[in-house]
Amino acid sequence: MIKRALSTLVISSLALSMNLYPASAAVKPGSACKTDGQITTSSGKKYTCIKKGKKLVWSKGVKSTSVDEGISVDKNLFSVDVTIPASFYEDQKLTQAELDADAAKKGYGKAKLNSDGSVSFRMSKAQHKAALADMKKSVDDYIQESVNESPKIFKKISYNSNMTEFNISVDKANYQDDFGAGFIGLGIAFQASFYQMFNGTQTPKTTLKLVDASTGKVFDTQEWPEKE
Repeated sequence: MIKRALSTLVISSLALSMNLYPASAAVKPGSACKTDGQITTSSGKKYTCIKKGKKLVWSKGVKSTSVDEGISVDKNLFSVDVTIPASFYEDQKLTQAELDADAAKKGYGKAKLNSDGSVSFRMSKAQHKAALADMKKSVDDYIQESVNESPKIFKKISYNSNMTEFNISVDKANYQDDFGAGFIGLGIAFQASFYQMFNGTQTPKTTLKLVDASTGKVFDTQEWPEKE
């Protein structure tokens, strides 16, 4: 299960090749940064890389009120616009040519690198629907493979239409005896987050309920991302 969970994360990242997931490392005021004037967002605050003496350090964070922190999805009459904020492309030097090539390869329509560092994709409704279908299929395949690989642990896994809540029916004793089984939550939540964001959810959140197959009762609930 551990190898499968880790390989799923890698495969998902390569398949989407868009690095939608934000960096997880928290920014600490006064800690070293690399580029003067660089702006990053962490835990709801914006930090700027400034010069302090001869060093470059992160400034004190200020509460962010910008609306560009989440993915924006606008569904027009004939097309769908998806805008991914600059914070999701931290420490990457994107070029318009690279975005054009990637969008064409993945069928994401036209891509535009905006002046604020965000990236906008304009695709037909059919392309947007196909992208969501591909993401859903990736989740379904991962679930089925997990059940097939560990039938003594996982009995049934279902989820709602928005991929925000998953019910994982397991043999409780076998689940608790297998350390690697717990990684299924990370694998599911990682992929579900991409689906939610592309579907217009600005702040993805996934709840996983572990159900004892013998009693039908929930014995554990996980939330991703985890609460700080």
